[in-house]
Amino acid sequence: AAVYLGDEEMKTILIPITSNFVIRSFLRADTFSILASSPDVWLVFLAPEGKADYYRREFPGERVVFDVLPSSASSRRERFFRFVEIASIHTRTAEVMQKSELLRSASKTYLPLRVGIFFIKSVLRALGQFRWWRACIRNGYAFFPAGKNVSVIFDRYHPDVVYAPTMLSADMAILKEAKKRGIKTAGMLLSWDNLYSKTILRVHPDILLVHTDSIKSQAETLGDYPAERIRVVGIPQYDRVFRKQNIMARDAFISSLGGDPAKKLIVYALSGKQGLGIEYDIIAMLSGMRADGRIHRDTEVLVRPYPRFDLSAGVMDRIKKQYGFLAEPSMAHAGTGKDSWEFDEAAIRLLTNTLWHADIIVTMYSTFFIEGAICDKPLIGIAFDGTQKNNFWNSAARFFEWDHMAEIKPLVGIRLVHSNAELAEAISAYLQHPQYDHEGRARIVSQQCGFTDGKAGERVGALLLDMVL
Repeated sequence: AAVYLGDEEMKTILIPITSNFVIRSFLRADTFSILASSPDVWLVFLAPEGKADYYRREFPGERVVFDVLPSSASSRRERFFRFVEIASIHTRTAEVMQKSELLRSASKTYLPLRVGIFFIKSVLRALGQFRWWRACIRNGYAFFPAGKNVSVIFDRYHPDVVYAPTMLSADMAILKEAKKRGIKTAGMLLSWDNLYSKTILRVHPDILLVHTDSIKSQAETLGDYPAERIRVVGIPQYDRVFRKQNIMARDAFISSLGGDPAKKLIVYALSGKQGLGIEYDIIAMLSGMRADGRIHRDTEVLVRPYPRFDLSAGVMDRIKKQYGFLAEPSMAHAGTGKDSWEFDEAAIRLLTNTLWHADIIVTMYSTFFIEGAICDKPLIGIAFDGTQKNNFWNSAARFFEWDHMAEIKPLVGIRLVHSNAELAEAISAYLQHPQYDHEGRARIVSQQCGFTDGKAGERVGALLLDMVL
């Protein structure tokens, strides 16, 4: 049944929450507060089942509604188009990922099956260089209905604008239904690597929001999106970092972690699932370096888990007791399962304070390279495999072949290290001379952030209000 949301002058924006990262980039950004405070706008969010009640408590509002996100992404048709779309991305990133999947040393998939999948993906990747093939994928996807579980949401709320905050696969059915009904649409690419490995923009919204001029260029060439309909707005999730919002005194922050404020703080930021096996080796190496004096003993090392793969309490405890390092969960949790992690206010404060109070940031392939550059912190990139002897396709070195990583390498803002000795040398050099590579870090910010005014969320909110009113 239709839901009455107000008089005819009221407008409704429908927004699917298809990634937990949307919480940081939208709901805890200025965008939400701007839209929620508009007396003429209803906000209808589609949240994963089991999360709606949590979001209602976290983001209350007179004209804010949370409903359950339809499970269209799990249908066979959606999974088929997702496979074809991602396999058809013609980039160096996609090539490296496909070859790594084939040659993964720890893979549990039967080798002949991996070979077959690699062959199919290689053919699709070759086809993906052609605009006509990408158009075939979009037209083929548009031909099919979005599904009854999607259309019922539109019948219930009659949105005036649909906003897709990730432009990844799970947003596509919602966007498609909106386009079929002639409803205004807008979308934003979630992150710096999306067009290199996750989407060819299977559905084109009326307006596409992007973080930077670099992503704008990618959207035009890899996503075939018209330049005149792209708006460069900055990165809403970095607004708080630029504004130094909720920054504690350094002594108070490090003490809250159980550390000694008189010591320098080295942050080791884990990058994600693909490098996790190597990263445990690097953590052990850092402990050895501090023990034998290759890096100064008057340092604290904070291990920061990657949001989607927070470390278990047992692993955290081992890091603290065995190595004497600091370690804190990076996320809150709501609901159950692998997607229970959440950016609550405490998690964002921890992240922002970690960035601003770090003396050195060490990571493998995470966005900490960008966030650390914003804070002008010395950056060290792990390009070796700890004690392991992996071939290239299983190594940390392959991550720097990914297109988005290859773009920042020439800017000379990150010290890439290829051995235990180089890591120790880089840490020691940066502890003594934190100004090294300052210009390169500034170039990273210029390329990867564009706007540095901390007002990206405001721009997104203003643009959506302009569309709906």
